[in-house]
Amino acid sequence: MTEMPKIAKRKEAPEGGPKPRYSVNPTAFLFALIGAPIVVTVFSFWTIIGLFALPVGAIPYLVIGTPILLWAVGRIKPAFGAYALLGICGNLFMATCFVFIVVPMVGVTEAVQIISIYAAFGMIFAPLYAGTFGWLYAAFHPNIRILQT
Repeated sequence: MTEMPKIAKRKEAPEGGPKPRYSVNPTAFLFALIGAPIVVTVFSFWTIIGLFALPVGAIPYLVIGTPILLWAVGRIKPAFGAYALLGICGNLFMATCFVFIVVPMVGVTEAVQIISIYAAFGMIFAPLYAGTFGWLYAAFHPNIRILQT
C-alpha cells in the first residue's frame, strides 16, 4: 500500500535519431509564400532593382523555393536567419542547374554573363525572400507557441 506506482519514462529519440517534426499550417504557408516577395519589394522599391527582382525572381522563387520551404517548415523552426540560409542554398542549386541548361544552348561566354547576373541578384534577393518567408510564417502560424518549445 505504501508503494508508489511506477511512472513510465518517456522514450526519447536515440542520439542521431529522427528529429521532432513541426506542424505545417497551409494557410500560414500560403500567405508567407506569397507575402514574402511582396514585403521585400515594398521595402526595396527605392533601389529600382527591387522592383525588377519581383517579376524576374518570382518564377524561380516559386519553382525552387516552394519545395524547399515546404520541407523546411516541418523540420526547422521559423526564423529569418535559418530560412535565409536555405534561400542561399536554393539559389546556388538554381545556378548550378542553370549552368547545365544554358551552357549547351548559348555557349560558355554568353552563359557566364547570364548566369552571373541571375546568381548575383539571386544571392541578394533569395535570402531576403526566404528569410522574410520564415518571419512571416512565424507571424501567421496560429500555434507558434508550440513551435517555440
